[in-house]
Amino acid sequence: MIEKIIRRDFMPATLKDSAINTLAIMEEFKIVELPVVDENNKFLGLIEEDSILNMGNLQASLMGIRKNLKNIFLFSNAHFFQCIQTLAENNLSIIPILDSKKLYSGYISPSDVIGKIGELNYNNSLIITISLNKKDFMIHEISRLIEENNGKIIALFSEMKKEKIYIHLLINCNNNQLITQTLSRYDYEVIDTFSTELKRNELDDRFESFIKYLNT
Repeated sequence: MIEKIIRRDFMPATLKDSAINTLAIMEEFKIVELPVVDENNKFLGLIEEDSILNMGNLQASLMGIRKNLKNIFLFSNAHFFQCIQTLAENNLSIIPILDSKKLYSGYISPSDVIGKIGELNYNNSLIITISLNKKDFMIHEISRLIEENNGKIIALFSEMKKEKIYIHLLINCNNNQLITQTLSRYDYEVIDTFSTELKRNELDDRFESFIKYLNT
């Protein structure tokens, strides 16, 4: 769940707000989107900086570009992996977070996601990406092969690309090479591996590369 990393350090825009004031908030917080709500705090959509800059009059309200609002958000009970997926698919600087009544609750940024990843226990761990045909995906077999080599899956994220499924695994283990060799022997294509004994700046770089990879 993502409730603990929701930020509330700026107010969302309304359709009555001027374009120039909305841009000022974006500049202050170094973001390129801003949530827009109605007078009851109900989420209307996400407005992008480019849409505002294309307005003829920056003193005008956002009402004139209401049709440009994007209906992108997550509910506050969403899973952490859904947050990663939404960031990757939409290339966002923030994700609006709503409650069950679609009222605006706050937002999450990519740096919040990186911080959450950093809370995982990375000691003696391996991050590995494997690919296989969609029809061959059986998580219990992958788990069995890893556990038979004294490993344990801590986290898993999957994505589909055409007929292939890509599995990103965080594994606690003492013998990285043995696990990768076993998976390869059972015809799992090992796309990438790296040790999680990384400094924070290295972890940030890996996460940025991971997001770029998901967007290809």
